[in-house]
Amino acid sequence: MVTDYINFKNENLSFGVITVCAVCVFMLTANILRRKIPFFRRSLMPTAVIAGLLGLLVKEVVLAVFDIHIFNTQILSGLVYHLLPVGFIALCLREKDDYTGTGSGKEFTYRRVAPAKSGSVMISTYLIQALVGILVTVILGLTVMPELNKAVGIMLPLGYGQGPQQASATGYIWDAAGYMAAWGEGSAGNFGLTIAAFGFLWASIPGIILVNRAAKRKGITLKKDEFSKSGNVSSYSIEGPDEVPLSESIDKFTLQVCMVGGVYLLTIVLIIGIEILLRLSGVKFLVDLVPTIWGFAFMVAALVALCVKMILRRLVKTGVMHRKYPNSYMMNRISGAAFDISITAALFLISVVALGTLWIPVLIITTLGGLVTIFYLRKLCGHIYKDYPNEAFLALYGNLSGTIANGMILLREIDKDFETPASEDLVIGSSAAIIMGFPLLLLIAQAPRNGNLWWVSLTILIYFLILTLYQLKDRLFVKKHDKPKRT
Repeated sequence: MVTDYINFKNENLSFGVITVCAVCVFMLTANILRRKIPFFRRSLMPTAVIAGLLGLLVKEVVLAVFDIHIFNTQILSGLVYHLLPVGFIALCLREKDDYTGTGSGKEFTYRRVAPAKSGSVMISTYLIQALVGILVTVILGLTVMPELNKAVGIMLPLGYGQGPQQASATGYIWDAAGYMAAWGEGSAGNFGLTIAAFGFLWASIPGIILVNRAAKRKGITLKKDEFSKSGNVSSYSIEGPDEVPLSESIDKFTLQVCMVGGVYLLTIVLIIGIEILLRLSGVKFLVDLVPTIWGFAFMVAALVALCVKMILRRLVKTGVMHRKYPNSYMMNRISGAAFDISITAALFLISVVALGTLWIPVLIITTLGGLVTIFYLRKLCGHIYKDYPNEAFLALYGNLSGTIANGMILLREIDKDFETPASEDLVIGSSAAIIMGFPLLLLIAQAPRNGNLWWVSLTILIYFLILTLYQLKDRLFVKKHDKPKRT
């Protein structure tokens, strides 16, 4: 038996190394499939998605036939969790601030959207997802599933908008309080994880269709049938003026990786400090926020990275530092690798068995949630992101159905070098969404308690209408001839 020679246990270090190597091998395999098979090449399906779905298929087949878990789930969860803030940090440390494009033979500068506006788009999407989820579970609870906690639908924005960590953390809190005891031990946590899993599928499969439609609108057809032999990378991109040389006592790419690692260490120290303060307060409500803070580690990482970038710029300006250390090209490569591996590992984590008897509400909630998210963002992005609606829509849709990594993967198919501000809108907008989304976190904590769902739902609806009014105020209150023109 193979199990006599290999220890297939999550705590085994060698098993963890094998899992990481397997992720790499599946990504290489997926890259070959995408280049050689016309269906994958013409679909513009991201390589990370192909690798994830292929690994998921192999994992489930081996589990069904041999009853063996071939991947270390702790390692996969760690990759998903930690690579997300790493990608955020790399994007925020980039020096690129001016976004230019070409249209009608002329060069122009993209009009950038205020972080608060991008943050409001994200939070309003969370709110409409919450309303859809609550509506479905209330109807099911009043009809065919009376034992179902009617508030469980509010987990839809956690699974779709925040990913598996936040959804499972909230689910475990609900399990500890017995809010879904009728469905068995750990049912709320499994429900949240399953919602997040379907979110990844919605971000991946319908996302491919949406990428194709956006590519058609933008005239992107070359990649479907042929590949360029080399990228358009100049020495200026890798070794700009006043930057560190490519290789001296330490390799330049090593410096980029170390900067990202240093910022992430600052992020972890900051979060640990916040957790200590919350626990020392002794207030149960504040202590319960600890898992939520860790769930938002990627947003905290973005804020820390932006602060570090400001400090570095100030040191260069004052003459304390004579060289610019962050390199935009290399930071893009680090973020790209982090997001690719994160998506592949996240798809590996999906468990078909975890559905159990919850498949009816899960299928209805995730289907309606996916359709509403597409429709709502399509309408909103066309109004707010006038200069780059397709890029903004794909980035936001991937983020608000899967994770920000999904958004970056979809965006990169039509904006390979992040030439539009869509990637930065996603990063900085997510940071702004922390403040705007805090009331929603409070409502989610109160929703499952007896008698609270009606006023929680009403508050969510009112908050949604307020944010929608804020987003559409230009259309409602500004005359057409007063609207700014693209520069």
